[in-house]
Amino acid sequence: MADYKMLINGELVDAKETFDVINPATGKAFAKAPHCDAADVDAAVAAAVAAYPSWRDTPIEERRACWEKALGVLAEHKNAITELLCKEQGKPKGGETPEREYVGASLEYNITLGCIKKALAINPEPLLHMERPEAQVEVCRRPLGAVAGIGPWNFPVYCMFQKVAPAVVLGNTFVGKPSPFTPLSMLLIASLIKDCFPKGVLNMITADDSKFRAGAQLTAHPDIRKVSFTGSVPTGKAIMKACSDDVKRMTLEMGGNDAAIVRGDVDVKKAAAGIFRGAFANTGQVCVAVKRAYVHSSIYDEFVKELVKNAEAAKFGDGMEPTTTHGPLNNKMQFDKVCEFVEDAKKNGAKIETGGKPMDRDGYFYEPTIVSGVKEGFRIVDEEQFGPVLPVIPYDDDEDALARANGTKYGLGGSVWSSDIEVANKMAARMESGTVWVNEHLGDTDGAPFGGMKHSGIGRESGCADLAAWTEMQSLKTVKGGAPVPPSLPPLPEQLPLPSADYKMLINGELVDAKETFDVINPATGKAFAKAPHCDAADVDAAVAAAVAAYPSWRDTPIEERRACQP
Repeated sequence: MADYKMLINGELVDAKETFDVINPATGKAFAKAPHCDAADVDAAVAAAVAAYPSWRDTPIEERRACWEKALGVLAEHKNAITELLCKEQGKPKGGETPEREYVGASLEYNITLGCIKKALAINPEPLLHMERPEAQVEVCRRPLGAVAGIGPWNFPVYCMFQKVAPAVVLGNTFVGKPSPFTPLSMLLIASLIKDCFPKGVLNMITADDSKFRAGAQLTAHPDIRKVSFTGSVPTGKAIMKACSDDVKRMTLEMGGNDAAIVRGDVDVKKAAAGIFRGAFANTGQVCVAVKRAYVHSSIYDEFVKELVKNAEAAKFGDGMEPTTTHGPLNNKMQFDKVCEFVEDAKKNGAKIETGGKPMDRDGYFYEPTIVSGVKEGFRIVDEEQFGPVLPVIPYDDDEDALARANGTKYGLGGSVWSSDIEVANKMAARMESGTVWVNEHLGDTDGAPFGGMKHSGIGRESGCADLAAWTEMQSLKTVKGGAPVPPSLPPLPEQLPLPSADYKMLINGELVDAKETFDVINPATGKAFAKAPHCDAADVDAAVAAAVAAYPSWRDTPIEERRACQP
């Protein structure tokens, strides 16, 4: 077995213990990864903290040059990286032919390099906000300090580089922790590119979370100034709580229950193939994949049949086999979850159109499964399955389909499929998701900001969002030495008479009393001079309900009309 080590302060180091890494195509251990302890976490953070001042002050051109060196190193080791990624994650290796260059691990490798190149183009130059003869105000971007990235197991390399590349380019130092299910690819990469950076700028630690939650210690560490996390909603919520103790910055990209709406005017064969790709890419283990498809009842039966054809044509197998299109589920925990979801659907009357059971072979393979006869209330519809299973739900009315697609606590991705582009574009704009496509799903967005609404996340990464994600904004007023110019003040508005001394709350457009009042003190006298309404829980609920009810119409009101409402 290869000897994988952690990267701490520029050195490859062992941990006191190791843990097994499973090949999901066999269900058996094929390597061991270092299992860090609390002292290792502290050492990695201390290295990042110590390296930060010098790295922060390094010109950005030199920081970019470090990444250019890293790109060269990665280009020399593509085969080793993609083979290891295939073995520990399960996805097809890809890259065997030009046609398979953007398949599986080869795809992940290529989009990772693209992610680094886009990070090199980030421009943190200050923006001139105000300029006068005597002074100017610039809005500057400053790095945060030592930051942490916690990665997922579905795209362990790309998702980590989505964090580390822009963070380090912008002057932060970094401690990364990959998932314990897929720790090796990032350990290999860290060992390859370690000499491209000064010591301590890049650190990579691994741990078996069932024994020691290194991510929790990293998140709570007082010297870490930001945490970026990609993973499940429960873990994201725990990170959010931990970050609140010392007001850490955070970006959370969590789960989705992404809906596709297929109108009755589509080319059924073409749309079904697109939906299948969007749902079953990476064996359904994509946070923003199609998780539920709402298909118009006029084409429903035909559409389900086409999905079944696509499912039965897919080649599920070991990712090292050059004909494989889809690999296994990554781990036993996720395999069991998918089995549980499908069995629950069966018990509640769902129809399994194809698949519906584990494959008869070693490893965590599950048949590609199309499920009909389901609706809201089934776990397979309401929750994220994150596997090769797609529930297909009929609908009759576009507005109903939109309401059902949006009627979830998740909001990561979505799509609308139609030959009427005008209608589709308008429907897509109304989907409550961080990324929405028309007539495709998982299509290239050229590195646009990515993240979720509602429970699917907080903040964005990639593209123009990286500056906000990895820097603090500073308004800097500097002196120029010229003669000051008196500011021009707008004329004072006409003074209106004071309102009545009977103060009321405003709820749903009405002035309302509360059941009780409280005194308001004049600080010049120390005595009460008026009374204000004292709301109760029912008043709070009424105000929130009013705001929620008003939101859809106000959201769709043209901004010119909203501006016209301002006093």
